[in-house]
Amino acid sequence: MKDNKYDLLIFDWEGTLLNSSPNNILSKTQLFNGIEIGIKELKKQGYILSIATGKGRKSLDNDLIKTKLKDYFLITKTVDECFSKPHPQMILEILDFTMTNPEKALMIGDTSFDFEMAENAGIASLAVSYGFQPSEQIKKFNTLGIIDHPYDLFNWIRANG
Repeated sequence: MKDNKYDLLIFDWEGTLLNSSPNNILSKTQLFNGIEIGIKELKKQGYILSIATGKGRKSLDNDLIKTKLKDYFLITKTVDECFSKPHPQMILEILDFTMTNPEKALMIGDTSFDFEMAENAGIASLAVSYGFQPSEQIKKFNTLGIIDHPYDLFNWIRANG
């Protein structure tokens, strides 16, 4: 692995990687544009990829199979196995499983629950505004930045991660 600022990237699923907005009538398991390529590139670059989601285990597993991303994430945690966000249990278990120090982990999400969970676990967070909460609501949290488009997410990680 190259010398990244962060070794472990913890993604929220719905609203961050998966487009689950009511306007997405094409498919309930449609990724935002650029996500599939970006995730595959991050894996090639040596990042440890994981998911912490409020979604249930069966639903997440089905989504990962349908999107063909299952093999790209070392560990996933769902609300079926852990306390709900913003409790830090999901992140703490991911840190423990991957043996990653908190300062080498980054939570990427789209809601206040993601940022509060990251803060409660003692790790940095990065916000995306293309999910459920718009920039105005996200600005009050101490995130490293706010990303407005999925392609910009991977550019930010390339430059800062």
